[in-house]
Amino acid sequence: MPRIFWKGLKSFEPWNYLKEPKVGGAYLISLGKMVTYPEIFELLRKEKYTDKIQELGSGFLEDVATYLQEKKALLEREREEHPDFFNETIEQTKKQLENAKSMLRELFTVREKKIIELALIASKTGISRTDAKSLLVSEKDLFETLFQKLKDNEGKLLGVMEGIKKLEDDNLLVKFTADVPKFVDLAGGDIGPFKEKDVANLPKKIAETLIRNKIVEVMEL
Repeated sequence: MPRIFWKGLKSFEPWNYLKEPKVGGAYLISLGKMVTYPEIFELLRKEKYTDKIQELGSGFLEDVATYLQEKKALLEREREEHPDFFNETIEQTKKQLENAKSMLRELFTVREKKIIELALIASKTGISRTDAKSLLVSEKDLFETLFQKLKDNEGKLLGVMEGIKKLEDDNLLVKFTADVPKFVDLAGGDIGPFKEKDVANLPKKIAETLIRNKIVEVMEL
């Protein structure tokens, strides 16, 4: 049910409202659905102590904006009415507004941490990607960006590992059993010199020749 606020004509504010006919010297203004301070507290509590990302609803950000706007306007109105002295109500409103902003920041930080973990799991398995349906629109964009970046990075790492495997297939890791002066490889490049007990990763054909001549021995990985 929409919340109803009575405001005098003097303190009228151009909010997102539905203005009803003037009643008894005041305007009846309905702000529609709006989150409350206890609801923000409860949302944060649930988000912190549950593993899954809770669904906030598609209009949550708009509801939060309405709440903060109303609280800020209320604070400004109270300051205008009592500009010259300390007022406990003003301090309570100010503190509640600050606390609400702090809780909302923490709420979204907790959710961001879950989104990072969700994107990581989804990039490896794909099974958790369906959980993204609980995210806000901006959070879905973050999730998809992280998911794609992680998949791209995984592809690059696999490419590197495949390159290492190919290098391992084409080479042998050997340990020299004697000093060997510099020599020329099959492509005309220089190899060495090596001292006894030196370890080197050599092209397989060269390594096999050195093994047959008992100059090196294969290192077991």
